[in-house]
Amino acid sequence: MAPAGGPASREAALVAGLEALLAEGRGAVLSPDPVLFPHRYPDPGDAEVAAFVAATFAFGGVLQIRGFLERLFGVLSPSPLAALTAPAPVPRTAVDGLSHRFVSADGVHRFLRVVREGCLEHGTLERLYLDGRGGSPPDLRRDLARFLAWFRARWGSALPRQRDFLFPRPDRGSACKRHNLFLRWVVREADGVDLGLWRAVSPRDLVVPLDTHMARMGEWLGLTRRKTRDWRMAEEITGAFRAVCPEDPVRFDFPLTRIGILRVCTLPRRGNCSRCPVAPLCARRTKREK
Repeated sequence: MAPAGGPASREAALVAGLEALLAEGRGAVLSPDPVLFPHRYPDPGDAEVAAFVAATFAFGGVLQIRGFLERLFGVLSPSPLAALTAPAPVPRTAVDGLSHRFVSADGVHRFLRVVREGCLEHGTLERLYLDGRGGSPPDLRRDLARFLAWFRARWGSALPRQRDFLFPRPDRGSACKRHNLFLRWVVREADGVDLGLWRAVSPRDLVVPLDTHMARMGEWLGLTRRKTRDWRMAEEITGAFRAVCPEDPVRFDFPLTRIGILRVCTLPRRGNCSRCPVAPLCARRTKREK
């Protein structure tokens, strides 16, 4: 059953469950998470570019994502940054047949071209992000919107569906799961999962990467009342985490979503609650036990 008591006791139970997830080290093995790709590159410049590439294409099934990224990084290795900023850009022929779901080989090539332009013009992706902010105080939603708008503008009018999917618009409500994932990877201190590459954003300002698993867990744990998986839901779930960990609210993202990714918790009638540290807070479990 759900823990008795008011908001304070529930908050304490949530902290205990989330800390237990972290202590267990669930998901300590990075595979099949796409964050394993930037970990392959010790140079910070390579890791930053690899993180952006891997996060941008982190959609679809985990095995499909990994297969595509293995092929793409085969084109870019041994140094993704050097491959993208070489005097001659990556040729279109290098990505022949390299598509991912509805993103065509032409879309992949155009994506690599605009990332190349960003690196050449700004030196690093972090610098591009900061230049978009200008002299304004940090505002993650606005700054991320400007960052992604830069790539859309450089992409041009061709393949608009692919462009707008790869570079979505948080200012229009998109949850921007993949780019909040990128920010988590590069902003949070290196901990074996995240990389600690950027200083442009404070960990306390990050927004949770809202994927299917996080939306489901957010609903079951009472972290959100929203049904639409949009920026507002992401902010609502982040706010619940921020209430218990204001300095680093997304630190629980990786272990919590891995409950679903690693199939500890799967379909509504098949969850293995005995293995889940946050099960006492789960509304789905409570309904089953009535």
